[in-house]
Amino acid sequence: MLPLLLLQPAAQPTGTALTASNSENLVSGMVSNGDYRIYNVEKCDYNVTLFSVYPVFAAHQIEWNTMGKTMAWWSVLIGLPKTADISETEKVRFYASGAKHVAKVAKGLHLTGKRVLDFGCGLGRLSFAFANQLGATVTCVDQSVHHLRIAEQEWAKRKKAGAVEFVASSPDLLAPMAKTRFDFVHSVIALQHMVPALQVVYLEQLCDLLIPGGSGWLQIPHKTPGADTGCDMGASIRQGGMQMHSTPLHALKKLFRRRGCRADITDAGRSYIGDDAGRSAFVKLRKRKAGGEPGQSAEAQSATP
Repeated sequence: MLPLLLLQPAAQPTGTALTASNSENLVSGMVSNGDYRIYNVEKCDYNVTLFSVYPVFAAHQIEWNTMGKTMAWWSVLIGLPKTADISETEKVRFYASGAKHVAKVAKGLHLTGKRVLDFGCGLGRLSFAFANQLGATVTCVDQSVHHLRIAEQEWAKRKKAGAVEFVASSPDLLAPMAKTRFDFVHSVIALQHMVPALQVVYLEQLCDLLIPGGSGWLQIPHKTPGADTGCDMGASIRQGGMQMHSTPLHALKKLFRRRGCRADITDAGRSYIGDDAGRSAFVKLRKRKAGGEPGQSAEAQSATP
């Protein structure tokens, strides 16, 4: 039986380095070459396995599911009513705002008919736009089954093109995707509410899920104010509520490089995080093409024997 690895001082994140070129290790984010996969959380100066992040994930998952029951729309876009439902007029505006965002981040990327992963999709505000505007096949991933249930109901009423599937996530993001890989990965206003260890776990796997030559657009804070670094996961559980956490710019570049992704990172000021919450970053990803035919779509790859 493999030993249970919790937290350990950062020394050699050998697990992550070894998995980057071995496709057999990409079926699950839990293991690497017969051992537990190790994630290096540079900001906190320690390594973690998925076992060590499940308690903090579960604690906040309960909170997000509770909000999904009682105030789902507000929890996704502050400014909407803190109620279980909102008017159709408000919903139309809500989904229209997603269309504007997708038009901006997908500009020039030729995503029509491609596979898109929308991480932290909430109520499908952006997933619907990727499908309806671009005809993409979208996987809408969120930790809250209650948000996803509402999203699925809304998609049935608003579908115009493409396709959307709804997947409840855990820290092992690779496992429910099986062998599916994506042309484009996307996340906004989601990673910021996770402790740095979870940010690293998900960011690495988002790179893993790209096809060779695939791309991505991610938003994440790179600096947050105050003494709370988010590194004490027990403290995060005790604090509860909607939190704001960050991963520094230099650490972002290094973790993507380990997984075979080039990251072009732009300081985005206070975009998406508010006036007193620190500084945000926009990350444009490109997966290294070695090991796959340049430009081949995820759909084409999945059809290859």
